[in-house]
Amino acid sequence: MDLSLPSQWIIEAEPWQWFAVGTPGILAAWWLYGRSGGGVEKKSTGGGLSVIGRLGLALIRWCAITILTFLLLEPLIREIELEKEEPIAVVLVDQSASILARIDSVSGAQALNDWFKELGRELAELGLGTEWYGFDRSLFELASEDPPTFRWKGAQTNLSEAIQELNDRIENRNIAGIILASDGLVNRGADPEYGTSWPLAPTFTVGLGDTTRHEDRWIVRVNHNQIAYLNNTFPVEAIVQSQGMEGQNARVRIFKGGKQLAQEEWVCASNQDLKKVKFMLPAMSAGTQKYRIEASAGGNEFDLENNNRNFYVEVLESRRVVTCIASAPHPDLGAIAMALNELDAYEVNTIYLSNPLQASGILEALKESDVIVAHNLLGQTWEGKDWETWIASTNVNTWWMAASTASFNCLRNQNGLGVRLTSTSDLTQNFRGRMNPSYGIIDFNVNELGEEMRSWPPMTGPMESVAWSQSWTPLLFKQLGNLETQDAFWATEINPAGIRTALTLGEGLWNWRMRNYLQENDHGSFDQLIQRHVQFLAASNERERFRIQTESRVSNDVRVSFQAEAYDAGWTMSENAEIEVILRDESGSEFFKTMRFDGDRYLMDFGRMPEGQYTWDARCTIAQEMFTEKGIIVVENTFIEQTSLPADHGILERIASQNGGEYIGIWQSKKPSEAALAFVKSGIPATVLHEQVALQNGVEWIPLLLIALMLLAAEWIIRRRTVGY
Repeated sequence: MDLSLPSQWIIEAEPWQWFAVGTPGILAAWWLYGRSGGGVEKKSTGGGLSVIGRLGLALIRWCAITILTFLLLEPLIREIELEKEEPIAVVLVDQSASILARIDSVSGAQALNDWFKELGRELAELGLGTEWYGFDRSLFELASEDPPTFRWKGAQTNLSEAIQELNDRIENRNIAGIILASDGLVNRGADPEYGTSWPLAPTFTVGLGDTTRHEDRWIVRVNHNQIAYLNNTFPVEAIVQSQGMEGQNARVRIFKGGKQLAQEEWVCASNQDLKKVKFMLPAMSAGTQKYRIEASAGGNEFDLENNNRNFYVEVLESRRVVTCIASAPHPDLGAIAMALNELDAYEVNTIYLSNPLQASGILEALKESDVIVAHNLLGQTWEGKDWETWIASTNVNTWWMAASTASFNCLRNQNGLGVRLTSTSDLTQNFRGRMNPSYGIIDFNVNELGEEMRSWPPMTGPMESVAWSQSWTPLLFKQLGNLETQDAFWATEINPAGIRTALTLGEGLWNWRMRNYLQENDHGSFDQLIQRHVQFLAASNERERFRIQTESRVSNDVRVSFQAEAYDAGWTMSENAEIEVILRDESGSEFFKTMRFDGDRYLMDFGRMPEGQYTWDARCTIAQEMFTEKGIIVVENTFIEQTSLPADHGILERIASQNGGEYIGIWQSKKPSEAALAFVKSGIPATVLHEQVALQNGVEWIPLLLIALMLLAAEWIIRRRTVGY
């Protein structure tokens, strides 16, 4: 219970209300002690009261009644709390592996840790608190110790991402400044000088790493297809940098197992020679294939480890074939084809019936295709049979697109799709798409994609309702302005035979793709809609009671994780399944873990694994029934931190200059005390007082009620002892 005296009362009352507050107390006092004052004075059960006594009791009675009537004005109490925020120094330390790549990692790490611990003590002696952060691929807080122990093992350096996250953490706080310690080598994200929004705080920089230029050759990057096709060739591009080797011979070779597949030689043109070497390699075996690329060593090679790189290519026996069939070209078909061309595992063909040469291949296309995109073919015939009959006879998965009068007329009559337009109007309407929130067949990002779709241009379709049979599941509903309807214009179906069908009523998909690019500078959201839709149509309909998922390819700085679903015989998610996963590396070593159920699905994490190709076997037991799955995971080492590039402290100088700080220097040449003094010489911000205002109803302030109660009690006791009742 708060008994402190309120600092401020807020009362909104007219003069007559104040008069009304005081009047009841006056009347009560006069009634008891003024109206029959003489009688009270003579009454003597307790000895009687003098005039002064009557006035005193009248005052007590008036005060008690007035306090109670005062509360009827609904007064508010304004309380002000002041919270002190001391200035903070933010220390941001590069945790990437390049910091220690060119020095003794054990002694260098110990020396750096000691230096930062001393820096923390010096800043504390100068009256500054510290917050410690590390970064590699992203920002992370180092809060276990103060100052913490650093470990330089990050496989990437993304300074712009770290600064963006730091901005969100320290915005509107009392920050004295930022101390950025890095080697200046950035290999991911935006340019930290010009493409990054830095916090509104002075930034001081400390140089880490080795600035010496060593004679070395290393593989900067290997560009290759992740997927290739059996008995085809695929391109590989190796980017090789040679430092301090002008005039020396260089060679790059590619091996598969112990067999050399290709090589190229050249002479280094400068001491900073950057060479792009391109190869075309044959895909001779199906499955995940491992290749090794080697760059020759120089005469005084500084580091031999970065001369080799492994890469993996998944060789597939065949692609999925999608065939678009239409009477004539249409921009919607072009938008679909461009979205599907981004998928390496899909081959997209287009047949126009107006072209006799293309039309001759229709029967083969119907036989060989995994998915047919039938644009405005409903209500049309070919060689005497309607298109519904042709496609039904081949049992091919089909995406029907209806945007013509003939297609609409076909849907107004009895048809084999189980879809009916409910009127015969020739009018059309414009409508936007709205994702069906309960559509769970395809794994769309419903919230993100649905929000973007709200701003895409409207499609054009028939101005009439559509009756869908029970076998159809709506994917998109019409949205007319702000009116969200339940009238679907895009839906999917899986029939009892497992044939998958989709139907879209209307046209304008090409507009969606263009708007997506204007808004996001890419086609990612539109492509996701089309790609996952077609992947659903191309998939088989084998429903499995045990499904397990993981990434087929991860970087060695990313954790290898699995998630799974297990269903009982009634197709209800089982919470009691026993799922075991064995991960096996190339040497035959096994790693065993059991998956746990988190309320939605089963999860399991193997942590970060070394580079290599791993096979996994999963075994699931549900009510004494056994299910198994297996697969391959490729863990790739990007090697982007394992270069011999010297530390770039010039970028640190420019960052400090542009952000109101200064470049303190290389850590070996500056004592922590000197770095701390350089940080504070521009001044330490004053302590910030944050004022928090709270309003409380006066009726809830207990001391006021206690005062009124004590006054009434005092009056009762005095009157009892002197006058009686």
